[in-house]
Amino acid sequence: MTSYTLWSLLFLSLCSSLVGAQQSFTPASYPLSVRAPYLSVWYKAPAGSAAISDSWPVFWGQTSIMGWAGKIRVDGKTYAWMGNDRVDDGAANVTNTQVTPTRTIFSMQAGPMNIVVTYLSPIEPADWVKQSLPFSYVSIEASSADGSAHDVQVYADISAEWLSGDRTSNVKWTTQSTGSSIIHEIELQTPQANKEINHQASDGKMYHAMASVSGQTWQIDTDTTCRNAFKSSGQLSNIASSNFGPISNPFPVFAIAVDLGQIQSTSDPVTWSVGYVRDPVVQYTTASGETQDRRPFFVTQYSTINSAIDAFTNDFKATNDSAVALDNKIMADAAKISSKLVDLVSLGARQTFAAMDITVLGGSKGSINASDVKIFMKDNGATTTRVSPVERMFAAFPALIYANASFGGSLLAPLLESQDSLTGQQYAIQDLGTTYPIASGPHGAHQQGVEQSGNMLIMMYAHARFSGDGSLLSRHYNLAKRWADYLVDNTLTPENQQSADLETRANMTNLAIKGIIAVKAMAEISRAVGQDFDAQQYDNHASALIGSWLSLSQSNFHFLGAYGAQGSWSLMYNLYADILLGTNLVSQDLLANQANFYGSLTPPAFGLPIDSTSGVDSSSAWSLMTAATVSDTSVRDNLIGGVWARAASNLTAGAFADVYNNSGGSQTIGNAGPAVGAMFAHLALTVANQTINTSFSGPGGENVGSDTSSGTPIGPIVGGVVGGMVIIAIAVVAFIFWRRHKRRHESDEKIEIVGDFHRPSLQPYNYELAHQNPTSSSLRGQSPYTGTAGSHRGPGSDYRGAGGGSQYINPGVAGMGAAAMGAYDPQPSPPLSSPTDPYATNAYETPVVPISSKARERALNQTHHYAPSSVTSSSVTGAGSAVSASSQDPLSPRTHSGTASSSLSPTEVLSLRAEVENLRRVMQEIRAERLEPPPEYGA
Repeated sequence: MTSYTLWSLLFLSLCSSLVGAQQSFTPASYPLSVRAPYLSVWYKAPAGSAAISDSWPVFWGQTSIMGWAGKIRVDGKTYAWMGNDRVDDGAANVTNTQVTPTRTIFSMQAGPMNIVVTYLSPIEPADWVKQSLPFSYVSIEASSADGSAHDVQVYADISAEWLSGDRTSNVKWTTQSTGSSIIHEIELQTPQANKEINHQASDGKMYHAMASVSGQTWQIDTDTTCRNAFKSSGQLSNIASSNFGPISNPFPVFAIAVDLGQIQSTSDPVTWSVGYVRDPVVQYTTASGETQDRRPFFVTQYSTINSAIDAFTNDFKATNDSAVALDNKIMADAAKISSKLVDLVSLGARQTFAAMDITVLGGSKGSINASDVKIFMKDNGATTTRVSPVERMFAAFPALIYANASFGGSLLAPLLESQDSLTGQQYAIQDLGTTYPIASGPHGAHQQGVEQSGNMLIMMYAHARFSGDGSLLSRHYNLAKRWADYLVDNTLTPENQQSADLETRANMTNLAIKGIIAVKAMAEISRAVGQDFDAQQYDNHASALIGSWLSLSQSNFHFLGAYGAQGSWSLMYNLYADILLGTNLVSQDLLANQANFYGSLTPPAFGLPIDSTSGVDSSSAWSLMTAATVSDTSVRDNLIGGVWARAASNLTAGAFADVYNNSGGSQTIGNAGPAVGAMFAHLALTVANQTINTSFSGPGGENVGSDTSSGTPIGPIVGGVVGGMVIIAIAVVAFIFWRRHKRRHESDEKIEIVGDFHRPSLQPYNYELAHQNPTSSSLRGQSPYTGTAGSHRGPGSDYRGAGGGSQYINPGVAGMGAAAMGAYDPQPSPPLSSPTDPYATNAYETPVVPISSKARERALNQTHHYAPSSVTSSSVTGAGSAVSASSQDPLSPRTHSGTASSSLSPTEVLSLRAEVENLRRVMQEIRAERLEPPPEYGA
């Protein structure tokens, strides 16, 4: 046995020790050839089903058989290792099954030979040419079980069922020997462009190929003819039938066999390649209305399909070595969290990356624009085959970040380009079309404005943060601002909005925080592209929004599902973005309290539902994102364990799904779809940040941040602009110093402000809580849990009113009501009158300590500090930047006369806030002093 085979067997042993006895992980469907949107073939394995050695593979929908047969002939007896045609002397006995991120491995016994059959669907994060090749491998290794040499031949074929969901379609074929490979090519006689039938495309060509080796034979004929020929002699005729006809009845098959002779073991794996190639792959309509036929990315390197196949068939060893290394890394990283997470990333990896088509623009005469790279994602498992569904992209993004964040940029690019000039819609679109592969672009208004705008901004910043490529940020900056301004207006109290989970109730806490995180992400986007003035504005918006959100969203030390809806809750999966992006809007203490709440819930068999209103629906994606926000290992492992229990259950048929019934396990949405890329949520958190460069060279090597086609004299223009900006900057600095000097003579009070994401800001928008019921249209107070005499408590509300009025107090200073002139305390205060309340002791609130009058006096005179931001901040230097009306200074009142004199300056506002904060401290101390015991006097 060669070192290569020994290494393969050693690796299988290593996998077993790393993952544990993986036989306990028995999914209802195993990925076999899962490589592209229309190359997704699985072994259907619900409880009670036959082994792979006695079963036909199926397309991802689990209903369409994909004719694929495999046989081994040992000493004249034929054993099946795949397929159910019964043209054999029996099926091989499957003794073990293992799943890694790129491979599914079956160990079997076929008479006196032990065999290992490996289905390899490569994932090539660093090589987009290889990643774009819609081909996979199946290989077989054999070793004698009794130590003796045996006469061995091996065989595999595919049928034309791979070509179309319409089995009556007529097909034709050819066989070519390139000198490096034997290639069977099969295609429909009448292909139908961009049309699906039973999930399968109708315009591609199918390939079955093998690198040229000694003892190789091939044949094209009916299934019974080819398989009986191999069974009887172990060889094929090297003849292709010319009787073209339908896919079925009879079934033409495309076979390749190898005679290994007398062996004790295979010297190298015998490997077949299968592929389904569409060219073009996507029809994309640009913002200008131009229709582009996008070609697969591999055409940038290979001028013919045969040259690509030759490269693929002869590259198995290197590809396999690369796959083993990638598997080891992914599995080792996942094992640091949980052995069950190892299984989940292994099962979910291939279908995530197979959902994408990597494309380039190709001309009618063969010209290729290799610099124009766009990726499109197919929404497998949904009721409609949407093109690049944004919420599924959001769920899949952790896998892309972990593998190569640049995937995210090319995936976002067509969505961004299609909306730059979109008018009449201030929020992001949901997808690029409803019928893959036709990317027709925006298609009307929808209710997911907060959801999709938040998703897009978060993904834009995540891509730049982890790839270092900021070209999309600068190129689509105005579009990003449009979405961010929409969120500033709409995210805090979402009404008439729909979440990714199709829920429409008002004031959804989890939806609101997504938009707030996106606003903070916009601040970082602005900072990355040098728009520091805008960055300050969005920082201020995010600070005000998070303060208000925290005051509205909590009850009994956990986040509600909707503001004021006592008893409601949600998996707060959108908080994952806060951790991933490092925006840190929600404290670790609050996350710990939320984790404690999750731990107090009793989950169904397959994990917690999405929220308290979703009934029996659970989401593997949202559960894993939620788990990544939890530091309590017990709670985290329970969340992971619920998803693992469903993935490991073979009681209900179907490929790995996103949404499923958490009691019975039936699948709802996302079978074989990309959303399970969220299984990589923990792993994405280990990826290092990169310095963002807004003139970054993209995958094709071009400088995507610049336009070299223009004849305009850029240098002189830039020099003039820079010179003018320098002069303006000098004037601004001089004015600031004069103003500061003048103010020192007007006040002796010292105020020091240090940048922070909780920096107080006057709220520029009139946030009103979305109506929840006819009798309590808005929440009226600021402090949850407090219900003292004289307060108003509306139905379903746990917020104290300010008096007789019914309008919710707008967040003013540090997120509290401006009219109340109080400072916002982000931690809820339990009622002092309820000492028996189990939540009376607030785990994350510092108790009030009585302070003497002298201490209070010192507090009044001390310098006020705000904590520095956890996100790198920049000084505001963008005075010369163009600012839209929607991003005016948030420190100014929203309603004004239109003159500069109607607004306070930022310095004046900050001074006022500092005075208010000092006043709050005084009031707190007075309250504390009232609780002091009376003085005692000596005798």
